[in-house]
Amino acid sequence: MELGSIQRSAGRLAESYVFLFILAMIIAIVLFRVLVVVPSVGVIIIDSDIMTDKVKDDIVDMLRYAGEEKDIKGVVLSINSPGGEVSRIEEIYLEILKLRNKKPVVASIDGIGLSGGYYISAAANLIYAKPSSQVGNIGVVSVLPEPVRIDRERVTTGPYKTTGRSQKYYVGEVEMVKEAFLRAVISQRGDRLKIDKENLSKAEIYLGIEGMRIGLVDRIGTRSDALEGAADLARIANYGIVDVNKKMNITLHSFPQLLSSNESTPVNYYRYVEFYEGLD
Repeated sequence: MELGSIQRSAGRLAESYVFLFILAMIIAIVLFRVLVVVPSVGVIIIDSDIMTDKVKDDIVDMLRYAGEEKDIKGVVLSINSPGGEVSRIEEIYLEILKLRNKKPVVASIDGIGLSGGYYISAAANLIYAKPSSQVGNIGVVSVLPEPVRIDRERVTTGPYKTTGRSQKYYVGEVEMVKEAFLRAVISQRGDRLKIDKENLSKAEIYLGIEGMRIGLVDRIGTRSDALEGAADLARIANYGIVDVNKKMNITLHSFPQLLSSNESTPVNYYRYVEFYEGLD
């Protein structure tokens, strides 16, 4: 065999080996991506008040999704909320505690985490806020039931059939709801809290930097910092980010009008209301 023929055969053989090597690498990369799950941190954006069942249900669905997805190892709650109706806030708070039993949860307060917005933040392992974020406002706002009066057009079997309770009793009930809020914050923040119950119950609003000083906030930082915090708690170094809102095609509603006193029955709110005298 001539030298030129041998060289050409060797060249073709080398090209075949290179091709097979490249093909094997491509197959290996594809199999790695298919078979090896890359750990992720899930982000749930709560940028609304929580006044309706629709908003509450959407948030609960996202929390449960994040809890069930095995590749999501930690969760960041990106919060910008003035709170909402009491029972809906409490349900979300309890769902976050359930999620926290499965994987770490970090709250990142963007603009505001007030009243119920702070209540749900308190369920997280850690709370981040920006220096000028607004946090706190721990308390209840409500509207008293109508006073008992004789109705000449309707007959009722008890004096409180149409109001549910007296105004005096209702004031006491609102106080009990406030105590439940305070207990939740105190129990979750524990020794980190540097403010006593009496001052906490004044419902003041604090900047993020002040909130960290009194223990309502753990660290000053952005959502990116909160992602790193969640990854650290989950003990993962290289991770992806899952936008849970986008994954589930959920967009929460923006803040609506002020609370209305035209409710058929009295309702309690863990919600910041800037102009309470403007209730209609």
